[in-house]
Amino acid sequence: MEYFAHSQKEFVYKYVVMLSDVDQFKHMSFANHLKLMFLATDALFVSCLKGDFLEKNRFKLLDSRMQFKKQTTAGDQILIKINSSEIATARFSLIYTFIMEGSGDLVNLGRQTYEIISRNGGFKRVVSEVIGPVLNPIQVDENHLLYKY
Repeated sequence: MEYFAHSQKEFVYKYVVMLSDVDQFKHMSFANHLKLMFLATDALFVSCLKGDFLEKNRFKLLDSRMQFKKQTTAGDQILIKINSSEIATARFSLIYTFIMEGSGDLVNLGRQTYEIISRNGGFKRVVSEVIGPVLNPIQVDENHLLYKY
């Protein structure tokens, strides 16, 4: 099952739910879904963020939200598809679609908006040549998506 138009691409991060991720009700907790959003974001940027970029810049999280659609339990294999949107001067948004591998069941929707700031002075930085090549190929127009993030 595809959630995006054929012309749009996404970055995909795979995660297998571990026993330590689930709570007393044997479902993955809110905190662990949030952790997965950050792990997937790290995986997205690991290839392009070198030490010199991180010495000068920081990502400031401006907004984060999720919508739960289905519970997950230990052993479930989740694919987290990441797209970018609203790429502006110093801001960008990442939208996350959590689906069950195999069945394609929708598990969760997420959205995070970031701003790039200078590490030393807090000045806003332009979405740079460093992360632009990562964000641009996975950029989508949210008006054409199946779900509202």
